[in-house]
Amino acid sequence: MRLFIAIPLPRELRQAVLEVQQALLAHGVQGRFVPRENFHITLHFIGESRRLADISEAMCEACRGIRPFLLRFSGRGSFSGGKTVFLSVNCDNSEINYLYDSLEYTLSERGFTRNRDRLKPHITLGRNMYGFEGFEWKGPEGAFRVEEIVLYESERTEGVHYHALHQVSLI
Repeated sequence: MRLFIAIPLPRELRQAVLEVQQALLAHGVQGRFVPRENFHITLHFIGESRRLADISEAMCEACRGIRPFLLRFSGRGSFSGGKTVFLSVNCDNSEINYLYDSLEYTLSERGFTRNRDRLKPHITLGRNMYGFEGFEWKGPEGAFRVEEIVLYESERTEGVHYHALHQVSLI
């Protein structure tokens, strides 16, 4: 099973992100757009594993003492030389960093590999993207409350589909 831990997006927020994608399409931007149902904020990519009990325990332990927090859109960005395009988000306080560090620690204690980089919270819009010349970026505004993290399985069958396997609520 190909697994990752992420923050799910509320339905209304997925719609707002979809509207950014639709504006990109209307402008003529091309590439592989992420399907609306796959929008999320990755906290930790695990990769191939069947150790669901260990991961679930690590998630529960990591969330102890972490309060729900707000995330806000903070612009756009890209990876892979501009080919992977995303919407950036940031936290009003350090709670997301506490969650990330706690999750990294509890997973590594169970033998999982730590992420190489610091957390850069974002929502991927698409990959292999081009045709942005002259596009006026206008992202969603406002904030959304993070109240849970989810363990997802990523399955490749006629596209990529994510299936929620376990969720942990923040206090």
